[in-house]
Amino acid sequence: MPITAIIGSQWGDEGKGKITDYLAERAKVVSRSQGGNNAGHTVIVDDKTYKLHLLPSGILRSDVLSLIGNGVVIDPEVLLNELKQLGTKRGELMISERAHIIMPYHKLLDGAEESSRGTATVGTTGRGIGPCYGDKVLRFGIRVGDLIEPQILKEKIEANVERSNAMLKYYTKNAELESEEIFEEAKKWGEALKDMIGDTSLILKNKIDEGNEILLEGAQGVHIDLDYGTYPYTTSSNPTTAGLALGSGISPLEIKNVVGVVKAYLTRVGSGPFPGELDNEEAEMIREKGNEYGTTTGRPRRCGWLDLVMLKLSQRICGFTSLAVTKLDVLAGMEEVKICVAYETPDGRIEEMPASINRIENCTPIYEVFEGWPDMNKEEWKEAIENDSLPEQLETYLKFISEYMGTRIGIISLGPERNETIIR
Repeated sequence: MPITAIIGSQWGDEGKGKITDYLAERAKVVSRSQGGNNAGHTVIVDDKTYKLHLLPSGILRSDVLSLIGNGVVIDPEVLLNELKQLGTKRGELMISERAHIIMPYHKLLDGAEESSRGTATVGTTGRGIGPCYGDKVLRFGIRVGDLIEPQILKEKIEANVERSNAMLKYYTKNAELESEEIFEEAKKWGEALKDMIGDTSLILKNKIDEGNEILLEGAQGVHIDLDYGTYPYTTSSNPTTAGLALGSGISPLEIKNVVGVVKAYLTRVGSGPFPGELDNEEAEMIREKGNEYGTTTGRPRRCGWLDLVMLKLSQRICGFTSLAVTKLDVLAGMEEVKICVAYETPDGRIEEMPASINRIENCTPIYEVFEGWPDMNKEEWKEAIENDSLPEQLETYLKFISEYMGTRIGIISLGPERNETIIR
């Protein structure tokens, strides 16, 4: 059976949670592979809204095994709180013993480092994600498996607290962390999670060999990828096909399907360049109708038209085999809609995404303009979905995206509910 990777093709917030939840109906395993609780998925089931930050979207199906892979950084308090809120209405969860733990000092360092940047902030969520990944790379990290080995845990915490206090002092923060207090709290995390800790790479491989259908759920989006995003306004992990394979502990060759999730327009939370950002009534309409506020932060998202120059880069490094286009209902009722197909720069027209932040900031979008499609009431949308009979203007819009990208559109999402979806 195939393994499918679900990738956010933009700056995140494309609707990956709904797509993962929808496809999980046929899957036996859903694995979260990277990121931390700086990401968020909103899933609506039977009119009930679930806002997940660490748990894979598959957790909402009782017959699905959910895995948190080695590429994720975990705040145990957030994870335990999410599990508590779901209660028994969830599937089984296993957590990689190799995943890294966000410690209290990571959160303090995150805030201190962001403040030290002055006006050049990168817009972190302040949840300790970057410092945790930093400790992982510097080999100071504390892993999930350490939580159930008290002596190792104690030694690591003592060394890290001493180092973190020195760094916080450098940033003129007066926090004086106590290693014993943190150690006692971390032991409680280990006790609460011990039955869910294991070798998720091996579990996943066994499930693959048994012929089960597997979903790898990406967090965030390609254009905040640490290597290919708008650096330094990026996340600290790799939300790409290769990143999902490594963060789940499987060979990239196992992945047969790659679904690029594309929001029908474009949004961004936090700092960083945004060539097509709108600051008008259209942006406000999109924001309010699409509820474009951060799942994790609540911050209003910056809005603009769909940008296919960005998507070409996403396609190049991720290899989408199909696209899932979401939130098409939000644009319904607009007189016209636009798609960016190239940039005008001081050096002329370009059709590829630059690496230079300075060049991106000097890009002006070149648009193709399309006739908007009519808004419809819930019953009319329901009929259109059931009969796969979308308005002609919307079909024209989708055909242009597919032909420009050279990739078929396999999923069309016209609302947050599971039944507001067309599979082609």
